[in-house]
Amino acid sequence: MGVTKSILRAGAAAIVALSIASAANATNFNVGDVNSNGFFFLTNGTTPTSPIITARFGADYNVGAPSVAFSDSFLFTIPQDGLGSGNVSTSFTVSSNMLTLTDVIFNNVSYASSIATGSSGSSFTINDLPIFNLQQNTLQIKGTVSGINGYSGNLTFASSAVPETSTWAMMVVGFGMLGFAARRRRTTTTVQFS
Repeated sequence: MGVTKSILRAGAAAIVALSIASAANATNFNVGDVNSNGFFFLTNGTTPTSPIITARFGADYNVGAPSVAFSDSFLFTIPQDGLGSGNVSTSFTVSSNMLTLTDVIFNNVSYASSIATGSSGSSFTINDLPIFNLQQNTLQIKGTVSGINGYSGNLTFASSAVPETSTWAMMVVGFGMLGFAARRRRTTTTVQFS
C-alpha cells in the first residue's frame, strides 16, 4: 500500500504542477499594462474622437529547454465604430531560443491559416477587422516557446467616417432647396396665341 500511495501522491503533484504551469502561461493584458512579462499600450490616438488609434503589444519569455505553450490575450474597447488591422512577429537565430506562433484569434475568430512561419520566426498580418463602439475586443496570441524569446506587434484602428452635425444640417438644407426647386419647376406656364 505504501507504493500505491507514493504513486498517487506523485501523480497528484504532477497534475498540480501542470495546472500551475498552464495557468502561468495564460495571461490577460489590458491597455496600459507594462510589466516584465509583456506590454500593451497606446502609441497614438488617446482621445475618444481620435480618427486613428494605434497600440503596441508583446510578451517576453524565459522558460528553459523544453518547449512550453503559451496563450496571451490583449483586451480593449474602442469608443467608435471602424476597422482594425494588426501584425505580430517573432524572430530567432538559434533553435534553443525559438518562439513559434500557432494561432492568432481576434474576437473568437481564428486566423491560424494566415500565419507565415519560416526558419527564423513567424509573422502575421490582418486587415479590415470590424470593431464596434464600446464592445470589448480580444486579440489572443498562442504559440510555443523554448529558451529566451518574445514577440511584438502593432494594432491600428481607423474610425468610420460619420458626418458631423453641421454636415448633416447642410445636407438637410440642400435637400430642402432641391425639393423646393423641383416643385417650382412643376408649375405650368400657359401660352396663348391670338
